[in-house]
Amino acid sequence: MAFMVGIDTGGTFTDGFFARDGDFRTAKVLTTPHDLTVCLADCVREGAQQFGVSVTDMLTNTDVVRYSTTVSVNTIIQRKGAKIGLIVSKGFKDSLYSREAKEVEPIYSFVPRDMITEVEGEIDDQGNMVKPLDKGEVLSKMQYLTDMGVRAIVVSLKNSHINPTHEKQIRGIIKEQYPNFFLGSVRVLLASEVSDQPGDFYRTNAVVINGYIHDSLVKYLYKSEDDLRANRYPRPLMIGHSHGGVARVAKTRAIDTYSSGPIFGMFGAEMVSRMYGFGNVVSVDMGGTSLDLGAVRDGVHNYSLTPVISDLPVNVPMIITHSVGLGGGSIVSLDSSRSLKIGPESAGASPGPACFDLGGLEPTVTDADVALGFINPNYFLGGKVKLNKQRAISSIKARIAEPLDISVEEAADLIREATDRKIQQELLRFLEAQGIEAGRLSDFALVVYGGAGPTHCCGFAKGLKFGQNLASPYSSVFSAFGFSTTDLLHPYSKYSRIILFDGVNYLTDYEKFNQIVRELVDNARRDIDGEGFSPENAVYYLDLIGDEDLAGVKVRIDKIYLDSESDVKNLCTQLKGSTKQGSGKVTISTVILNALVPMPHLELKPESLAGEDASNALKDEREVLWSTKFGYQKTRIYERELLVPGNVVVGPAIVQARDTTYVISADWSLSVDKYSHAVLKEV
Repeated sequence: MAFMVGIDTGGTFTDGFFARDGDFRTAKVLTTPHDLTVCLADCVREGAQQFGVSVTDMLTNTDVVRYSTTVSVNTIIQRKGAKIGLIVSKGFKDSLYSREAKEVEPIYSFVPRDMITEVEGEIDDQGNMVKPLDKGEVLSKMQYLTDMGVRAIVVSLKNSHINPTHEKQIRGIIKEQYPNFFLGSVRVLLASEVSDQPGDFYRTNAVVINGYIHDSLVKYLYKSEDDLRANRYPRPLMIGHSHGGVARVAKTRAIDTYSSGPIFGMFGAEMVSRMYGFGNVVSVDMGGTSLDLGAVRDGVHNYSLTPVISDLPVNVPMIITHSVGLGGGSIVSLDSSRSLKIGPESAGASPGPACFDLGGLEPTVTDADVALGFINPNYFLGGKVKLNKQRAISSIKARIAEPLDISVEEAADLIREATDRKIQQELLRFLEAQGIEAGRLSDFALVVYGGAGPTHCCGFAKGLKFGQNLASPYSSVFSAFGFSTTDLLHPYSKYSRIILFDGVNYLTDYEKFNQIVRELVDNARRDIDGEGFSPENAVYYLDLIGDEDLAGVKVRIDKIYLDSESDVKNLCTQLKGSTKQGSGKVTISTVILNALVPMPHLELKPESLAGEDASNALKDEREVLWSTKFGYQKTRIYERELLVPGNVVVGPAIVQARDTTYVISADWSLSVDKYSHAVLKEV
């Protein structure tokens, strides 16, 4: 049987999940920020070695390689994106099409005020060209921005979602003067090609974010696909998108990848929670660089047409997760009031935490875990990476302990407690924003993953009383694991303004509506065929968005073509709930087509349960500082790979795996269920 490969590149580690005929293997390698294609190749190589085959043999027989990256999230969190300039319509340089000045402030952290300029030219609300562009003015403004050192120019003109002519003309003018083969050429990205939805302010935010993270992704994604093909992988590299599906590199915009890794981790969490009868799940992904939170209620993902990215609302539909700069590699420092500050800056993979011994001097959360004895420095990544405990201690001593006049042990314990407290605070704040009451968490399963997730779970989940606390045996590579639940998915949309019912008459020109649907379907079939899949295997859904307070409706494509007034009445009824002859007007503002092509999925099979006795997995004992009050305590160390379904480990204990560490506090226990998941229970 063919292989199925999922890979997720984070700021610190690159994770792989490899499956063949019910046999699953994982890989975890250090991310190589200088060239992200290197860690991708390293991860593929590690996966092939796990199966005892060459990279070429594995890729030749691989059905699909799915890939996601948190590069876009980490670039935004750490504000390390490209230097961009923004061109807007005359009169909107200060407001950026917003009615409230305070809404505009967050955008200046991506594009400073002096990098924003404006041009004459006007498209009215009906899409008519009222005033043409001035070529000389465009070149003058472009020259100003390039003299300021921008690496890319983003263009967002008023009403470009209706008529993008002026935006395309600006790009043509710039490219005529600075063609791509010139060393001084700059990229030009258009708002109308990022979003065709109304809302000039939202669309401006979207293209600014897209331009800001574009450079971090474009070159290495194409090179990654080329590298796979060089090893005889016969299909396109499929990139995870934030709408919940995958698509090839050529059909991917930078903003599409935002939070894609955490989103697919959430898909995996949903799959796991369903095994335990939970339709509600909260996911917590703690990696090396970020903490990513997600929620699913009654099997429904939190999908938004106007999601918020770093305080900026955008009109690019996506599934919502919440990212915070809080991971194992988060740098710990003291603020002006001598209080601990954790993140959002991360040591990343290079130089990494001080204990990586690669030149990092700043203490991190991982350094504290090593100093306290929770992480075995000789068994990090299964022993492939040796950590320097003394470096961790020295960094904590110099930057935290000595300035606070406390011991290293007290400082490390302070870091760990502050980290767990901050994670719980962020989690509760996220749940409140989702309308989930802290007192009703018994209806939810908590699924914890990421390399640092199991290490901190008992600390941040304490007292929250979830219905179930779960950690997969693939926790450390869980976003890569979650890929196995996904399909090829292309969204297409058309801002339409189709009046189905004007208050008296129902639409009788069915062809206007059907023509839009056919246009979207034709685009989808063309793209699916171009990716090497059969359009005949696709399933098509329409999301019809009504005006203002009208509810949206999702319908299978084979049931949505309009052939009679009766069809229109039925559609109006779905949009409005109970539309009657003579009631208010019904208008479709946007038609969205989702084209889905099923891809190979993972199926977990249960195993029979053994006894609770876990002594067969007991490997060692070592001194661990659980609390400065009681000092170091000799603690049992278990090996995760030797625990079998039915085994129970009672805290205090450490369960070390090749790619993560489970820290079981004194008032917690860990049991292994029939799916080899770790079930964590608070006494």
